[in-house]
Amino acid sequence: MLQPVSRFVRAGLVAAALVSSAATLAEAAPITGVPQFRDFAGAGEMPDPSLDYKIAFDINSMASSPDQVNPAIKMVGALINAYEGHGVSPDHLHLVAVFHGPTIQVVLDDATYKARTGVDRNPNVALLDQLKAHGVQMVVCGQSAMAQHYDFKNIAHAKVNFSASVTFINLMTRGYIKINE
Repeated sequence: MLQPVSRFVRAGLVAAALVSSAATLAEAAPITGVPQFRDFAGAGEMPDPSLDYKIAFDINSMASSPDQVNPAIKMVGALINAYEGHGVSPDHLHLVAVFHGPTIQVVLDDATYKARTGVDRNPNVALLDQLKAHGVQMVVCGQSAMAQHYDFKNIAHAKVNFSASVTFINLMTRGYIKINE
């Protein structure tokens, strides 16, 4: 005779299933080295594969030390993983990361990064390359870059736009939403 499964056993089985599905998503994640969103039962507003997402990331947070990868670009990678992990096609993700103020250092070449921070190599480059390979456009506020006396040729991992404000206004007029990171 089969015994009914207790609610504790059932909860454990559900938790194990969620952990294994999250692990499977993490293993197949297109962007590596970033935090992973975890699925849970009853979640509302999941990524929708039928939508076309236009997102402008206002990159305004910094790592706690210059030898660490910027947490804002990690979040961009985590969102890519979450959306693609739920069936959103990469061609439905239109992503722009906008760097201004102190975050410009995230997209510098190694020599300039070392001169500005004392750290030999820019730790953000590998993740920036992954994000670019997934179609994320990287742009820098030209006004901030000039105010901080950057030579544009040392901004190796992003295109220099006129200003962050104009970039956001233009993108939002084109249907992008702005997310502060």
